[in-house]
Amino acid sequence: MTPSTRPSAATPATAAPGSGPGAPPAASPSAAPATSGAARLAVLFSRSVVVGAYVVMLLIFSIAAGDTFLTSGTLKDVLDQAAVPVILVCGLTLVLAVGEFDLSFTATVGLTAGIAIVLMAQHDVPVVLACLIALLAAVVVGLLVGFLVTLGQASSFIVTLAVGSAVTGLELALTGNETIYQGIPTSFTDLASNTILGLKWPVWLAALVLAAAAVLLHRTRFGRHVRATGGNATAAYLAGVKTRRVRIAAFAITAFLAGLCALVLTSRASSYYPDSSAGFLLNTYAAAFLGAAIGRWRGFTVAGAAFGVLWIVTLQTGLTQLSAPAWTANFVQGIVLATAVLIASRGRKGLA
Repeated sequence: MTPSTRPSAATPATAAPGSGPGAPPAASPSAAPATSGAARLAVLFSRSVVVGAYVVMLLIFSIAAGDTFLTSGTLKDVLDQAAVPVILVCGLTLVLAVGEFDLSFTATVGLTAGIAIVLMAQHDVPVVLACLIALLAAVVVGLLVGFLVTLGQASSFIVTLAVGSAVTGLELALTGNETIYQGIPTSFTDLASNTILGLKWPVWLAALVLAAAAVLLHRTRFGRHVRATGGNATAAYLAGVKTRRVRIAAFAITAFLAGLCALVLTSRASSYYPDSSAGFLLNTYAAAFLGAAIGRWRGFTVAGAAFGVLWIVTLQTGLTQLSAPAWTANFVQGIVLATAVLIASRGRKGLA
């Protein structure tokens, strides 16, 4: 605001529109709270639909699958399967909260997996060093995406799609588009199978990442800047937020977490295979929007996204135990994603 436009204390107040003689009567003060209360009630109902649907799903699977569904074995299996998607959705939530999209993180998973396995299996690089180099490559991809989106002022949708295609090409060139399963150190392949207090190591890693991401987004200055940038980038910039740095950091963190997922996947499979991240893109976005549908902050939250992952993995596990056709899971997940987007959109409008 320039000095010429700054209001002065001596400036007489102008009459509010509609306050002069002959103006229509003002609305009752109680009208606004009533409308707001109705809107909040509608939002609360829409959010309860997601949680209610999960409870109904549990009941249906428990009845249909008998004694095989609600068991400790099924719970451990669900948590183990959810580990990689939870780590991925923690990163994606940051990107979505900052107001961008990322379609390249699954390609980053493939490239990181290829680099780590090729270094270990074909060049005898120590496990720790190979993993660090692979993670560094993942961060470089994230930084590249962030710079192209911010400095180039390009659409994140198009940029990440293009970068993802290029990264996939690099992965195939590096690995020869072949499965690699020989020469991988057992110290690496045993990581995913190690258990702590009855749960496999990836589950604890996912819990650690989930806690760190939740604190980062919802309890730190950086998280406030992320949400401010996603809410109104111009206003955030004028308030002193370095919006470009925030966006770049969000993409870099997402890529780093994608790299972690690559290491978990290859350790679990004891091999590298092309297109190892297939299927994660739709599921991760579906989980993020499911989380937004029940989020308390009118948007994307880490805890909500993790619940979305649990929702989808439980669905997949239940359908598998019922020997449902393979297409059923994809069909239901597509419906879930569309419904979640609609609920999240109505929720934000209702609370605006």
